[in-house]
Amino acid sequence: MPDVSQKEVGRRLYHVHREKRVEEAIKKIKHGVGTDWSSFTREDIDLLGHLLQCTWNVIDQKIWDDVPFGSMTKNEVQKILSYGQGVGPGKNPEPAAVAEIKKILLSLK
Repeated sequence: MPDVSQKEVGRRLYHVHREKRVEEAIKKIKHGVGTDWSSFTREDIDLLGHLLQCTWNVIDQKIWDDVPFGSMTKNEVQKILSYGQGVGPGKNPEPAAVAEIKKILLSLK
């Protein structure tokens, strides 16, 4: 096995944890949106995951745990996706876009 620093192991664990938490959130969103979920393409869902991962980085984990993702509507998902212009692998959203997505998540009831 190649030598891997503790720092690199920590970074990898962080990424795995973040991906798992976002996957769980997307499952709840899918359930909450219901039949309207089929209107989103695979690319939309991948983008949503990317945007949520970037937002996960800036939300305290206890607060993230309390976000009621299952209550999200199709319109709220579309609003989050609207902040994904030009976002993709290797290109994250601007901090202002992440702040707006965070506002949407924290406003969910």
